[in-house]
Amino acid sequence: MVTPNGRFMTQKKICLSMSDFHPESWNPMWSVSSILTGLLSFMMDTSPTTGSVTTTVAEKQKLAKASLAFNCKK
Repeated sequence: MVTPNGRFMTQKKICLSMSDFHPESWNPMWSVSSILTGLLSFMMDTSPTTGSVTTTVAEKQKLAKASLAFNCKK
């Protein structure tokens, strides 16, 4: 993550079974579809984890709008 989003810290590793945070759990048989489904599920979850932050829905919406503007400039 390169822009603040209200769910994860920027420029920090996040704890995922499919990341280098847990190399022992990597499975080369995972398809792109299963990895994307796992990422979506992880991003929608509100459980605290390494690299996550807790914010309100309003704060997440504000950050999403700011992120869109940042990405459009780049």
